[in-house]
Amino acid sequence: MNLEINIETIRKAAIRIRPYVASSPVKYSVNLSKKMGQPVYLKLENLNLSGSFKIRGAMNALLQLPQEDLKRGVIAASAGNHAQGVAHTCRLLGSKATIFMPVHSSIVKAAATRELGAEVNLVGSSYEEALNAAQEHQRQTGAVFLHGFNDERVIAGQGTVALELIEQVPDLGLVLTSIGGGGLAAGVALAIKESNTSIQVVGVQSSSFPAMQQSVANGSIVENATGYTIADGIAIKKPGSKTFEILKAYADDIVLVSEDEIASAVMNLMEWEHMLAEGAGAAAVAALWKLPKSILSKVQQRPIVCVVSGGNIDVNLLKRIIPIGLKHTGRLCRLAVTIQDRPGRLAELLNIVSQTGANLQEVTHNRLYNAVGFDDVEVILDIETIDTNHQEQVILALVKHRFKYVKLG
Repeated sequence: MNLEINIETIRKAAIRIRPYVASSPVKYSVNLSKKMGQPVYLKLENLNLSGSFKIRGAMNALLQLPQEDLKRGVIAASAGNHAQGVAHTCRLLGSKATIFMPVHSSIVKAAATRELGAEVNLVGSSYEEALNAAQEHQRQTGAVFLHGFNDERVIAGQGTVALELIEQVPDLGLVLTSIGGGGLAAGVALAIKESNTSIQVVGVQSSSFPAMQQSVANGSIVENATGYTIADGIAIKKPGSKTFEILKAYADDIVLVSEDEIASAVMNLMEWEHMLAEGAGAAAVAALWKLPKSILSKVQQRPIVCVVSGGNIDVNLLKRIIPIGLKHTGRLCRLAVTIQDRPGRLAELLNIVSQTGANLQEVTHNRLYNAVGFDDVEVILDIETIDTNHQEQVILALVKHRFKYVKLG
């Protein structure tokens, strides 16, 4: 790699940012440890300044700029977290921050960036379009442009997470961290592997934005995005050239997680850990159940750390995430049951479901549409259950009493 970044660069970054960015805590997870059968810890970057790890890289980069550069102002493109890191640092250093964000960025992230004193421009439908607009604005104004991940100073700042982890978790075995453009994962992987090669580093991407995983597997940068993700912080179509080189050399694996798995992780962190994480922040937890056996065999019973990289989530998005997580974990299901349209049959159906201990959240009795025969009606049941085994008990009870059903979700 022809990059001017190594473990010493990251150590210097840690010293540089320490007066401004405190070390984030590590929390032992009783529930995750029990389910994994080995110690699992959470690195709480969601409690950091600006609500994510991004403050580290922005602070490290901007603290190295001379005053004359800072006076020209700083421009950045971001889905939201880098924006807040840059805005916070610029306010501290007395520089103007101008941020370009996609039009459909989180309202919470855009508002928080403005509150930190930055000028926010909503441009384009993706991070890449916002990035192009930011770079064009930089050419026109001559201000300083700070890339969100493809900058060695930023990567070094993010790598300080790993230095803290090595001190906080003795005999560390594995670090799981999300990947968008790759700044955090690259910094962590480099710091970990140049400190102790026995520690495994696994990156995590949304299956809708698998570009880094495919790039590393391909040996060259691949641009790819297949759809929408609730993890907007890692919705990056094309990896950075610098982060790609580092992860190609140092990452042990990169796994993909689905939208349902991310939603479940967000919900589980709220329920089990009393903690709010955005989709990108919860992705590392979602990946616990996707770890290859080849990785786990190297880790054995040593501790695993999931980096909860951010907590800046829109409440409206959270409202949509929770039902997805409930369905994925077997806590909520919808059944369409066909019954004869005669007195008492609906009451009989509801009584059978209730006897299984399931909670009927909503019942829709439909006489007009989707009925199988003239004397039939369709009843839609939204049912709250304990888990998938409990759902099977409900279905077995319906079959036993000869009810025809279709599971809708």
